[in-house]
Amino acid sequence: MSADPLAVRPLDPRAYALLAEDGFPDGPFDPCQHVACELIERYATELAAELCHREALDALLATPRTVDEVRGARGWTARIVPALAWVLERLAADGRLAREGGAYRLERPLASSASAVRTRGLEVDGSYAPAYELLDEAAAAFAGVARGETTGEQALLGKLGLWIRYFDNRNTYYALNNRVAARAAADRLTGDARVLEVGAGLGSATEALLAEVGARGTLSPLAGYRATEPVPFFRRRAERVLTGLYPGVPLSFGAFDLNRPWEEQDVAPASLDLVWGVNVFHLACDLDLALERARTALAPGGWLVAGEGIRPAPDAVVGAEFPFRLLESFTNVRLGPDRRTPGFLTAEEWERAFRRAGLADVAFVPDVRRLRAYHPGMLAAAVCGRRP
Repeated sequence: MSADPLAVRPLDPRAYALLAEDGFPDGPFDPCQHVACELIERYATELAAELCHREALDALLATPRTVDEVRGARGWTARIVPALAWVLERLAADGRLAREGGAYRLERPLASSASAVRTRGLEVDGSYAPAYELLDEAAAAFAGVARGETTGEQALLGKLGLWIRYFDNRNTYYALNNRVAARAAADRLTGDARVLEVGAGLGSATEALLAEVGARGTLSPLAGYRATEPVPFFRRRAERVLTGLYPGVPLSFGAFDLNRPWEEQDVAPASLDLVWGVNVFHLACDLDLALERARTALAPGGWLVAGEGIRPAPDAVVGAEFPFRLLESFTNVRLGPDRRTPGFLTAEEWERAFRRAGLADVAFVPDVRRLRAYHPGMLAAAVCGRRP
């Protein structure tokens, strides 16, 4: 990190050239978005320092301690381990803590510039406000979860107004994922397409895809669009908004559990031309099984498109993950030699998983593997694979 917490180095122009080659000549990737994203990542680090100081972990870490030793010294519950590990590893990556084997030791004072970074970030793009608010809510919930007074689900998921603002295309931070995935999905739609969206949430990704398809004048050939979401409140709100915006589109809405057999949920084999979702497949308890079921549901030639934040390296600590590290649904996933961290996956992990599921022509939109040479941070991308 720069010595000045508010200074952001411009993105290498070669990255924009590659983005233009991949179909993004005019956005949503641009210099303003780059600065805004860098600042909120920086805010996550500053918030981690502030949280450590508030919980007096700086004094505790004068002696090297592992995550479990920190938890034990504070008498915290095991449920806090994923979030605590994120905090300590984030500060180690920033150089404020030193790693000694599996232990962490205070390397330099945990002074925090969180307030200044937040102010500057919102000056750059005020639409990021829900993203900052979500990080703040997670930091406020940390101690209660650690002491077993509440769960992450109780502390965070009840904030319906916040989630409505966060999962909204007016929040440029989250809309980036929707816009990138929608463009990739629209490129793979053919006439009379039958579409299944999993994890539609409040419908912002649905809206992004229908807007993208509508701009191309190809909405009418859609044979059917089934938007699914397990949370009733989210699903009802999405249905109300989207049927009003797109009265001529054959939309249907229903519940769907990514972790249950798909045929039991009225998804027949070879019945779909596009299966897609934004920030949902990485939450599958068994990712390989979920991808295999998606491939089975596709007709030959059909596409699976997963809009995801791509972890830049296996050991990278991603700022956006902090609130979700408090949620059991985020951390309770099957891990193995090829997936060592819950949450976001690297491009290589995604490619191997898609190929294990029997999908062909696996591609990234944009190609984050090429972009890493010029932008080492996390990027929104769509992982695409075709059923042969």
